[in-house]
Amino acid sequence: MSRSRLIGMRMSEALSALEKYLAKVEARGPLPDGARAALLALPTRIKRFGTYQDIVREGDRTGESCFVESGLVSRYRTLRNGTRQILSFHMPGDMVDLQSALVVVADHGIRTHMPTIVVAIPHDDILRIAAAHPAIGRAFWFDTLVDAAIFREWTVNVGRRNTRERAAHLLLEFAVRFEAAGLVRDGEFELPVSQNDLADALGITAVHMNRTLQWLRGERLIRTHM
Repeated sequence: MSRSRLIGMRMSEALSALEKYLAKVEARGPLPDGARAALLALPTRIKRFGTYQDIVREGDRTGESCFVESGLVSRYRTLRNGTRQILSFHMPGDMVDLQSALVVVADHGIRTHMPTIVVAIPHDDILRIAAAHPAIGRAFWFDTLVDAAIFREWTVNVGRRNTRERAAHLLLEFAVRFEAAGLVRDGEFELPVSQNDLADALGITAVHMNRTLQWLRGERLIRTHM
């Protein structure tokens, strides 16, 4: 592959990630033309990861935030005994770690669940564009509020719902968010996470997760294809 072709592919991937984020932002209301152009012109760096690779490790000092162009990632914490709690999932069009522009030491890790491409934006440029374009600053702020709302719902889910309700809620969240990202076809979507991953998101064992999925299938609440 020629160097010019490779550069063209990288520019296309970066623009695709920014356009997906822009589409999500403008679903709430259009941005001014100047703000749209500034967002799409942000300097970017393409990063490719395989399955179950860390994008950020807990304790890292990061100088950039990432948009998901393709794939699926999660934020997670690992305890001293080696157990893991998944905190959230992120899909194409999401900015995964906007908070790191101000909180520079990561208090959680970010890991892929399938081959993933992210587009990294330097923190200085994120802060600059937010200050220069108030509409973008408000969009970034809104993103953090949505993240906080999802975190609150996850707290209720893990803390107060029974296991079947927890699993059903998480699967419905996937369905809604994948549909918003244009990844649902005929009511179905690919979910590239293992039963261990789902268990770590719901605070249960993998064995309990397996039984719960069997119950949901038996009640015809979900359908799976291998």
